[in-house]
Amino acid sequence: MEFGTSTLGEVRTMKIYILNTGGTLGMVGNPLRPAKSAEELLQGIKVPEDLELTLADFPLRQDSTNVKHQDRAQMAEMIAAVYDRYDGFIILHGTDSLAETCAYLAMCFKRSLQKPLMVIGAQMTKDESGSDVQMQIENTLRVIQAFIRNQVVGVYNVVMGEVLDGARVRKRKDSDFAAFYTPGKHPVAYAWPHIMIKGARKRDPVIFMEGLRLQTEFEPSVVSIMVSADTPPYVLTDMIRMGRVKGIILECKGAGNIPNRPWQEDNEQISWIDAIKLATEAGVHVGILSPFDDGRVILDRYELGSLAKAAGAISLESLTPAMADIKFRQGIALHSTVLQQFISTNMVGELLEGFEDMG
Repeated sequence: MEFGTSTLGEVRTMKIYILNTGGTLGMVGNPLRPAKSAEELLQGIKVPEDLELTLADFPLRQDSTNVKHQDRAQMAEMIAAVYDRYDGFIILHGTDSLAETCAYLAMCFKRSLQKPLMVIGAQMTKDESGSDVQMQIENTLRVIQAFIRNQVVGVYNVVMGEVLDGARVRKRKDSDFAAFYTPGKHPVAYAWPHIMIKGARKRDPVIFMEGLRLQTEFEPSVVSIMVSADTPPYVLTDMIRMGRVKGIILECKGAGNIPNRPWQEDNEQISWIDAIKLATEAGVHVGILSPFDDGRVILDRYELGSLAKAAGAISLESLTPAMADIKFRQGIALHSTVLQQFISTNMVGELLEGFEDMG
């Protein structure tokens, strides 16, 4: 179904593809469950005159807590199938795993995505009094119109007037309309009375002519563990011995510190460093992630980090948790022999800018 076809002959109609995947904005009932179609969500929305909207519903509309990477692959394939016919794309999504979907799409398309793709959600349903749904959708339509006009490309999130880089977006609040932010990076644009664009990526004419490329190869058997001195290392060693995982992300302390105090396991003492060595010797990749907004994992800085590196762990640099999960999975699937080099290469703005003088 199409909405908002321009009647102004002198203005080029911009074609937007909107994919509804579920989430709070389209939920009904008590308890809430996804139900509304894209057509229902767009009813009553003010659409700029020179936008033509095509609405589509994802085959499985659900709470974003249930969204798996295989669903994200299908979303990417649906975008790819119509890519040449539209100027921009909007995905309506739940907020709880929106960051993961932004990260997946950013790494799936990388710089071959030479059109704007917005992934947006809302904190309330459309039917609730004071809902943020209308503002979210209308602001996104204004932003994508400006981005198309100015040839801005990439994956973005729009939240309460701020436009955030999808490669670093992270949810920080559950009871605030301004639920998202990009740690270490300012918004790339603002949906003020006039759209202000400050740091978004512009179209590359050569890459644009080469067309969209789709990479949906991601290792499914990856697990993340929050590690402290009180976390027993047999959480990891048991998984390794059962042969169930191909990758482990360890959320650490400081700049990559992993505790090395021994735990008693059966008749032996084992530390997290021992567990990392056991994993890497079994062919399981281990990545170290910082829990902090400005965190940069530098394994050579402290002794505990250097021990983890010597045991075979790699640095996940300054990636957000969502992007670390996605990039690590893709790296294992496609670049396992040069995994650290792949992780350390800034592809779509996922890594913090700058570097530390180590002299």
